[in-house]
Amino acid sequence: MKSQRGPSLVSKESRMPQARNARIDEVQDGIYRISAFVKDYGITFNVFLLTDDKSALIHTGPIGIYEAIEKRVREVIDLKKLHYVGFLHFESDEYGGMKFLESPNAKLVSSRLSSQLNLQGWHDVAKDHISVWEGDRISLGQKKLRFLMTPHVHHWDSMMVFEETQRALFPSDLFLQQGDNPPVTNDPKLTEGMITQYRMVGIFAHEKPVRDMLPKLERLRSRMVHAMHGSSLDSSVHKYFFDALRTQDFAYTRYLLYEEVPA
Repeated sequence: MKSQRGPSLVSKESRMPQARNARIDEVQDGIYRISAFVKDYGITFNVFLLTDDKSALIHTGPIGIYEAIEKRVREVIDLKKLHYVGFLHFESDEYGGMKFLESPNAKLVSSRLSSQLNLQGWHDVAKDHISVWEGDRISLGQKKLRFLMTPHVHHWDSMMVFEETQRALFPSDLFLQQGDNPPVTNDPKLTEGMITQYRMVGIFAHEKPVRDMLPKLERLRSRMVHAMHGSSLDSSVHKYFFDALRTQDFAYTRYLLYEEVPA
């Protein structure tokens, strides 16, 4: 389908995607999934709050759903006690809700590449932050965060986080699912929506970087995979998602956010 839209002026006040409400569910011990469904996109935008002696937020959500997410975070902790805010690549749904950094004790955590490419050299972008690389760890108390560099899955600066005690993987945009589904799923049919969404959105230039990374992720033997869009995945369904990414074509095919790019 060829787009009929011409050039358009986008106001700096634009706050899309937007959501007024978010739900919160404890999906593992001390791990909370805070999720807002955005109908126009057909997916959820999830952030994850980890509580322990220190607390951490993984993703912030875009600014258009910040207030809904902040309200749910405050149900669990005082924002003054938030210690870390991690984003897994530089994109608005990862890092757009920067108001969380108003928490006086919060330290921003990014990959070394995000640090060098996106947090330095800009006007009015936070510069004081923690830069991590493959195998680096941050202790929250009982919970231990280990960082995995995953370049080109889907951005150059992408990384993932593995919480070692609960064996919880936070893979950002990998394992995405369509729809407003339960907080945790064991439904293998959701792989179909994942593949369709990737084809129509075009976030992966090629399957190879993803497939090269899959053995590394499988060796983690995660109990739960906490996708940024969609349900958290029970271990019983992990195999189906890995197999779908290994065997099906899901890379860019001239579609970007559902619009076809002419050849």
